[in-house]
Amino acid sequence: MKRFRVSGRSLAGILISAYAMLLPMAHARTLRKIELPLPGNSVRIVSKLRSMEDHREFIFHGESGKKVKIELTGAGPLRGLLTFPSGSHEGGPGGIILDRRLTENGEYRLRVSESTMGEAWEGAFTVEISVANSD
Repeated sequence: MKRFRVSGRSLAGILISAYAMLLPMAHARTLRKIELPLPGNSVRIVSKLRSMEDHREFIFHGESGKKVKIELTGAGPLRGLLTFPSGSHEGGPGGIILDRRLTENGEYRLRVSESTMGEAWEGAFTVEISVANSD
């Protein structure tokens, strides 16, 4: 069996290096930064899922004490998972997945995917994030 080498590197080594470089770019396509709206306002994001394995991720900077509501709606069953800056998380099926004051400062990550509890589907979904006025 003949082995291929380029500048002293095996073909397998080159392919592994290329994969390692492209992986962050593929992940970046599913990650979208969101600016939280001012209190009393909301932001609405529309995106699309193409299969049961597909997902979209959103990040936002949150501050402890800020009351945030996150609601998911779509053409089929959805699942939302919110990961807090500390790494803890909460979530559930579509609908309202968070409606309370944030407890941590830092980067929050929202992952939206199809719910495995329903039929597979593809189509648009909406994330609506609102921030309540201060009490």
